[in-house]
Amino acid sequence: MTGLQLAALTGLFLATGVVGLVWWALPGTAALGPALARLDGHATVTPLPVQVSGDVQDRLGDWLGGRLPESLWRTPTRELALLRRTPANFYGEKILLAAIGLVGPPLILGGLLVMGVRLPVTVPLGLSLLAAVVLFVTPNLSIGSQAAAARLEFNHALSSYIDLVALERRAGSGARQALENAARVGRGHWVFDALADALAASAVDGRRPFEAFADLAKTLGVPQLEDLAAIMALAEQQTMPVYQTLRDHNRALRTAMLTDEQARANAANQLLAIPETLLVAVFVAILLGPQVMTLITSS
Repeated sequence: MTGLQLAALTGLFLATGVVGLVWWALPGTAALGPALARLDGHATVTPLPVQVSGDVQDRLGDWLGGRLPESLWRTPTRELALLRRTPANFYGEKILLAAIGLVGPPLILGGLLVMGVRLPVTVPLGLSLLAAVVLFVTPNLSIGSQAAAARLEFNHALSSYIDLVALERRAGSGARQALENAARVGRGHWVFDALADALAASAVDGRRPFEAFADLAKTLGVPQLEDLAAIMALAEQQTMPVYQTLRDHNRALRTAMLTDEQARANAANQLLAIPETLLVAVFVAILLGPQVMTLITSS
């Protein structure tokens, strides 16, 4: 391959990357289709408000999702629902990142070619394929930690919500009224909005409120919300005083969250011990290095 052909190939990759970056930066457009679909009781309802990043990214994700076998790549449905993202948006991100990976190495090596550094054509092609594969897999590796952080935030907000429900029940409110009033207090936070939307949907389709919470808990993978649904269902069936039960459950939930926080803090402290040990080893080597070299050379 001549230098002119390699420069043309580099320019093609650069143009593709610029187009991909422009698509990435396009402002999102509200999708009215899912909102209208929610008016139909038989339609599939997204459990949380979905953040739409851009029509082009979603279309690319739809194209890839329809051609990628489920047996080859598992879609992280619960994580995406918890992060308020659609599978199309997720796969669109993977395509754009892979396109950036394809463009990056040829662009860098093209700059080296301009400076007079010539490399075999297999080098940029191999680096492009490697970078594309790594960036294509990156969203799957990062979405787990993002979902864990969102799930922790959900549990913190749920703890406050349970306190509000307990106070409403102590004031004499019924089960649905207590759940709705407590969700209304925190309107504006995505967790309270999700709970309020689930209650509103249950009022439309005839489900009981704790059934809506149980469905939402299974969709998001939040068992703590399912426990709340079970307590409210038992209270409604047996007409039992639920105030103290909710307070005790909330105390146990906060204790569990505190235990998890302490475990994460201990793990972080153990990780910090590694660089501290390395620093001590380097310091000892600096202090004892000259003496050790003197002993070696003198013997």
